[in-house]
Amino acid sequence: MNLDEQAINSVKEYFEAIAQNALDDAYETIDDDITFAQFMETLFQKINQFASEHVAAEVLQLSSKAIENYNSGSGMLVDDVQELIDTHDELEMDEDEDE
Repeated sequence: MNLDEQAINSVKEYFEAIAQNALDDAYETIDDDITFAQFMETLFQKINQFASEHVAAEVLQLSSKAIENYNSGSGMLVDDVQELIDTHDELEMDEDEDE
């Protein structure tokens, strides 16, 4: 199973916990001026971040410190994780060609 498949399966398996953590975190941002649209945007950003960080830790085996320090401390996003997956896959293909 390649890393993309592993990442997808891992998010599927842990999605309920990822979504709940994102909801809890987004809910903390509510104030009198927030709109539903703003809340939903924040919620989806949190799901994106938490799913990405989950895959980075569980599939890519990055340390929590490496994940926390990514993007100058703002955490990892889907594009960051995809780049790491693609780079890893390219390295594996190069190793296979060398054999």
